[in-house]
Amino acid sequence: MEIPMKLASLIAVAGIAAAASAQTLTYSWTVSDTGNGDGVIEPGESALLTMSATMDPDAAGFAGSIYDIIGGANWDTGSVDSYVNRLNELTDDGQLQGNGDILLIESFQLPSAFNGNYVADNPIELYYITWTPADYSARTVSVGDANHLNNSVYTDGFGTSVEYDGVAGSASFDVVPAPASMALIGLGGLVAGRRRR
Repeated sequence: MEIPMKLASLIAVAGIAAAASAQTLTYSWTVSDTGNGDGVIEPGESALLTMSATMDPDAAGFAGSIYDIIGGANWDTGSVDSYVNRLNELTDDGQLQGNGDILLIESFQLPSAFNGNYVADNPIELYYITWTPADYSARTVSVGDANHLNNSVYTDGFGTSVEYDGVAGSASFDVVPAPASMALIGLGGLVAGRRRR
């Protein structure tokens, strides 16, 4: 069956309009630490992790999501010391598991008309974690958000909301030994190299 040229043009324009109106809530992570803030976890430091959400296009503000935080490589080589929602209302910090995963987190807020503590930021910080390594042997650690049950965004201050497409995020950071330990490792390699000669 051949599609008439005008109909084909209309379908193409509708497709472009639909693609242009995609609504996305993108989750992302930032890494800092309790020492110099460079995000590299050195002896005595803990990782400070922040999960945020960016609404595109911008709207009246973040409404809510239920999600999990799942550890990746080497996440279980340390401990979650603290974990908390940034939003104060209608939230649940989640359930910490033995492997460091945090399940069934609920980040919600009432709309601005009913909420004196409403956070209209875009991107909006949603969740904070402090993670401490069990030791400072060199490794890369990763973590991310997953299983979002909804990605609700307010379109007005009175509670009208729509679902955006959710894009999960993740973070990775390095744990490093003390500089003196690194020097000893390098010196050991140098000595081993000379012995071979």
